[in-house]
Amino acid sequence: MTEEKNPIEAFADSLIQQANITLPEEELELYKNKLMEQIQRRLGLVSVDALDDKGLADYEKLLVESPDTNDSKVQEFFSSRIENYEEIVKKALDTFSAEFMSALNN
Repeated sequence: MTEEKNPIEAFADSLIQQANITLPEEELELYKNKLMEQIQRRLGLVSVDALDDKGLADYEKLLVESPDTNDSKVQEFFSSRIENYEEIVKKALDTFSAEFMSALNN
């Protein structure tokens, strides 16, 4: 039984494939992990920025009360408090992808 990739890992794999990046397996894994960290950071910034004051206070409370909250719980939190969250995430990923590809071509 194969383990399903999380969406950020699948997105990173897609970017690496689109950019035709070829590295030895160990280096590619490190590169992918760094890329996933950047994607996660970008989504976090965009998500927090989209929260209103109450949502931001609730998010801070969530992190303090449950510091080991997993990604799906955080995703659920943002989805329930940010209107059009999926569209905001898609736009952020599209922007990230364009910036990534542009940086590689320079």
